Formats: sequence, structure tokens, C-alpha cells
Amino acid sequence: MELMGLLGELGFDPASIENDTRLRDDLAIDSTELVEIAVAIERRVSVSIDTGHFQAVDTFGEMVDFVRAAPAKAAPVEAAGPVER
Repeated sequence: MELMGLLGELGFDPASIENDTRLRDDLAIDSTELVEIAVAIERRVSVSIDTGHFQAVDTFGEMVDFVRAAPAKAAPVEAAGPVER
């Protein structure tokens, strides 16, 4: 999954990340960084992430499961132009 590469781009060593790696305890990710990660995931994977629920993610494996279960972002609606009356 692209999450390992994304974390690598954000400065984390992918070689040190396992499914049971604890985000806060092992990687020292704080709540602000977790929101930044959620936004980066949304952009990269095109899913909608509820950052409030994402804060409850504890391990990398839980992050993967959370992203897999996240709904896809809705396609943007294009403007149809002026409405004639």
C-alpha cells in the first residue's frame, strides 16, 4: 500500500515500521502530525478521512485498515453554466 511510501516521504524510516508499530509511542507522532498524515493520505489515495476518528488509530496496521475502510472521495461536480429561464 502507498502508506509506507507516504510515511517515508514525511521523514519516517519505512524499514522501522511494522503493522504493530505504535504511531505515538514508537514513531513519536503527535496529534497535529496525525492530522497532517490524514490530509496527505486523502490527497494520495483519494479517500475521505474523518480526522476525529483517525485520531483513535494507534498502530500502523490500524492506519492501513482505517484507510482501506475509508470511503472514496466524491468526484467534483462540474458547473453546468448559466441556467436559462
